[in-house]
Amino acid sequence: MTNRAISIDALRGVAIIGMVLSGTISRDPQLPAWLFHAQIAPPDFIFDPEIPGITWVDLVFPFFLFAMGMAFPFAMNKQLEKGVKEKKLLRKIILRSLKLFVFAVMLAHLSPFHYPQEMGWIRYMIGILAFTGFWMAFSRFPLWKTHETKINLAGYIVLFLLAFLRVEIWDLPFSVHKNDIIILVLANMALFGAIIWLFTRNNLYQRLAILTLYFALRFTHPETGSWNQMIWDFNLLQFFGEYLPGLSNALQQIGIDINKTIFFHPEYLKYLMIVIPGTISGNLLQKGIREKISYDRQSGQIVFPIMAAILFLNIVLNLWGLLSRNIDFVWIMNILSVSFLLWLSGKGKFRHLQNYRKILNWSVFWLLLGLIFETWEGGIKKDPSTISYFFMTSGLSGFVMVFFGILQPVLIPGRFLGFISQTGMNPMVGYVAATFFVMPILYFSHILPWIDQWYLSWSWAGLLRGIALTTLTIIVTIYSVRWKFYWKT
Repeated sequence: MTNRAISIDALRGVAIIGMVLSGTISRDPQLPAWLFHAQIAPPDFIFDPEIPGITWVDLVFPFFLFAMGMAFPFAMNKQLEKGVKEKKLLRKIILRSLKLFVFAVMLAHLSPFHYPQEMGWIRYMIGILAFTGFWMAFSRFPLWKTHETKINLAGYIVLFLLAFLRVEIWDLPFSVHKNDIIILVLANMALFGAIIWLFTRNNLYQRLAILTLYFALRFTHPETGSWNQMIWDFNLLQFFGEYLPGLSNALQQIGIDINKTIFFHPEYLKYLMIVIPGTISGNLLQKGIREKISYDRQSGQIVFPIMAAILFLNIVLNLWGLLSRNIDFVWIMNILSVSFLLWLSGKGKFRHLQNYRKILNWSVFWLLLGLIFETWEGGIKKDPSTISYFFMTSGLSGFVMVFFGILQPVLIPGRFLGFISQTGMNPMVGYVAATFFVMPILYFSHILPWIDQWYLSWSWAGLLRGIALTTLTIIVTIYSVRWKFYWKT
């Protein structure tokens, strides 16, 4: 296991663990605001787009996107080195995005919590059957390699059969317009982010130019009657619908509305402002394949633990300062901590790790860029996403990468924090296991209703509920890695 692979897996693992934990904490009005999305705060948990600030919950998705960007150079360079042509690689990218799209649509329809409560145990059984279908459709089967394609096909049949029963037996709606928005965004990033990296892999300036052009288009498209607005609002199905009057009605018969988003929307591309910085760090990490983030305590390399501590404190203090709106403190703290980090990076053995130093430098750039934009758009927000949110979270993601590089010895599977990287090795299992497997099993064991009532006796027990469900999800994911059932998505 290489140094860099563990770092990327660990970042993905933290993101998945954070997603599961944030989604399973009981919404008790007595719990503090920093346990939830900044714009969905207690006591009423009503979305308020006017609340500025971010919490750790608002970092988990950017962490995953940044890790996705970092993974592109590793995955595709490996294919290119094997002699795979760009056209074939492009087909693989498109196929992967389509699989993620199917995944997004099925997640939104087959979750036990998207069925009426009156269905009782049936909805939890549907969840387990859907989890089985996902496993069959997306997993690799090392022991049955010759039958893998047939098993994958059978998995898709299970999923589409469950969708059919949803409509025909339980008379519930099914629409391609209803999806899991997180997975849909990932599908768009898997398509556009990967293609951008593929064709700009040898030219960083082209990659940054694409990011800059999108940045400009996103800000200028509201200008009425402009070409920018026309490009932004262009819809291929609407375009064909104007020239083929029967197309709209024909598609309407199968549940497709040409005026609604199916897969792509220009707004989704805003996450390229996290993915593309991730690809830059990924390129640097790949170049530093032989660099080792390690230190010998006896040699007095105290620079490593000091840097790790400062990186961690910087993230914590940024979250506190931005949520509490102590912006003066945020500026002063960042200037001091960043200056100290850059000075430390030239000391001890760390100064020889040129590529990690470049990752740190880029992270500082993104962080400060985001900090400059913080005063605009009413302060940093995840929803609606502000420019400062994309760049600051990119910088903080880079900080976490360097932090994990320093902690690499304890992140190796089997070590103290190895469960983090193992969770990141099979992230989609971790993403769905809580909802589609862990909670249904606990329901049939008559444990889930008991856990769901914990917070009634003590507010902080709502957090313990999240920790318990997340722990069980991590265990399921770790065993899927040990048995090498990696999901292809």
